[in-house]
Amino acid sequence: MEYLTETFIPYARILVPLLVKGLGITIYVSAAAFFLSVVLGALLAVIEHFQIKGLNQFVKVYVSYFRGTPLLIQLFIFYYGLPMVMDIMKNCPKTLALILCLALNAAAYISESIRGAIESIDQGQYEACLAFGLTYTQMMTKVILPQAAVAAIPPITNSCLDLIKMSSLGMTIGIQDIMGEAQLTAATYYKTFETYILAAAFYWALAAVLGRVQRMIEQKIGVAYRK
Repeated sequence: MEYLTETFIPYARILVPLLVKGLGITIYVSAAAFFLSVVLGALLAVIEHFQIKGLNQFVKVYVSYFRGTPLLIQLFIFYYGLPMVMDIMKNCPKTLALILCLALNAAAYISESIRGAIESIDQGQYEACLAFGLTYTQMMTKVILPQAAVAAIPPITNSCLDLIKMSSLGMTIGIQDIMGEAQLTAATYYKTFETYILAAAFYWALAAVLGRVQRMIEQKIGVAYRK
């Protein structure tokens, strides 16, 4: 009890406002990266699902690379390596670099989730749509994709959660998000245990909120397909 009143709580009063400040950056980076990754992931899934010539092989290599190498290495190559060979990257802000790198990484996973969801729809659904005279566009937009969306929501939400956690790697390039603020404060006050316990609580709270949003979306979209 003495530890709480004399050490933990006074230190929490110092750290929590800093983590709240970092929370805004974490949410901004994660939200921007998630939006870009969903758009790019959907495009990659369409290319791979429909076997578009000339692009299909590129997508396979892209997905293999981003799923097969550590995100930290990808970030270092993107932020430290590319400016050495591409002039346009020399003035890239660190926050933008993190967002783009996270989005490119997550898009590889999201594309597989979307492609898998589309291919999980029973072949009889396609045949029934053709039997009723629906065009291919009507079949995809009114029957196939709504059902695929229900199947894709859980893995896509997991990707969003991963983005929130992986955004903590921004501290390695000097971004003051939750983890960046935590690391700086821990080095200043020499209180690593208390610091990272509180930082973990912030990430945990974000995950809990995201889980609640996921359940709400699933209930709203999936209501038409309940038995």
